[in-house]
Amino acid sequence: MSDPTPTRPTFDSYDPAVAELMLTGAPMTGIPEYLGIRTTEVGPGTMTAELDVRAELLNPFGSAHGGTLAALFDHVLGAVLYPLIPRGAWAATTELKLNFLAPVRAGVLQARSEVIALGKRTAVVRIDATNEGRLVGAAQGTVTISPPKPA
Repeated sequence: MSDPTPTRPTFDSYDPAVAELMLTGAPMTGIPEYLGIRTTEVGPGTMTAELDVRAELLNPFGSAHGGTLAALFDHVLGAVLYPLIPRGAWAATTELKLNFLAPVRAGVLQARSEVIALGKRTAVVRIDATNEGRLVGAAQGTVTISPPKPA
């Protein structure tokens, strides 16, 4: 009998220098900066990032606004690809489906992405979000990969 567990893809294109730069390089800007997103792990086809849930990210009912989780999902959806694609290429979200599974009221919100398929022009990525060890969201998205522009 064969093992029913699917094998994870391997990524010969993985660039550990890009992964290290994502962990230690330039600070975040824009929405990731405002949300306080921190990249905590980058590996071949995986990435983990987190943010602290704070008052200005809560909705009127006292839980994290869905847009906060959606933005964190979108961030790890595209960023996980940069160590895998050619330098200068651009990864753009073209589709994102997410499920909100449980409210988040405080603590650290963490998202882990995993590339499940990678072609020359598109990738498919799965993401799980946790809060204090509890699964609070799940997502899957498609990313269009644009090649580097000629110099």
